[in-house]
Amino acid sequence: MPLIGDMVGATRAVAASAASAAVAVPRSVVHAILDDIVDYFTTTDLTRVVTSAIDLNQIVSTIDLDSVLARVDLNALLGRVDLNAMLSRVDLDAVLAGVDLNALLAGVDLNPVLDRIDVDGLVSRIDVDALLNRTDVVGLAEKVIDGVDLNTIVRDASASVSTEMINDVRTGSERADDGVEQFVNRMLRRKDGR
Repeated sequence: MPLIGDMVGATRAVAASAASAAVAVPRSVVHAILDDIVDYFTTTDLTRVVTSAIDLNQIVSTIDLDSVLARVDLNALLGRVDLNAMLSRVDLDAVLAGVDLNALLAGVDLNPVLDRIDVDGLVSRIDVDALLNRTDVVGLAEKVIDGVDLNTIVRDASASVSTEMINDVRTGSERADDGVEQFVNRMLRRKDGR
C-alpha cells in the first residue's frame, strides 16, 4: 500500500501543481487584459467615444430640469461666488463706452429725484463769501458796462420819462376836467351831463 499511497501523494502534488499553473495562467491573462484596458482608457479621448455612442440630447430630454433646479440652493451657490474677483476682471470703460447715456437718461424720470433734494440744505452749504472772493467783480462790471450802450439807454429813458410825464399830465388834466364837469352838473342839477 505504500506504493499506492506514494502514487496518490504524487498525483495530488501533480494535480496541485497543475491547478496552481491553471490559476496562474488566467491571472496573468487577466493582468494583461487589464493593462490593455487601462492603456486604452488613458490614451483614448473618452469624450469623443461617449458622445459618438450616446445621444446626450435624448438623455437630457428625459430629465425633469424644474425638479433638479428646485433642489438647488441658489443662496449657497451664490455665497461661494467671489463677486469682487469677477468684477475686478470687468473692463468698465469698455462697458460704459457701449452705453448710450442720452437714451438712458431720456428714460429717467428726474422729478422723484429732484423732489428728494433739499435745495435749502445745498445752498446753505455754499460759502458765498469765498465764491465772491474768487469772482473778479470789477472785471465783470467792466464787461457788463462795455456791453451796454449807456447813451442809448439814457436817451431812451429820458424820452420815455418825458413821454410818460406828458401822458400823466394829459390824463390828470382829463380827470380834473371830468371832475369839474361832474361838480358843475351836480350844482346845476343836470342829470344827463348837459
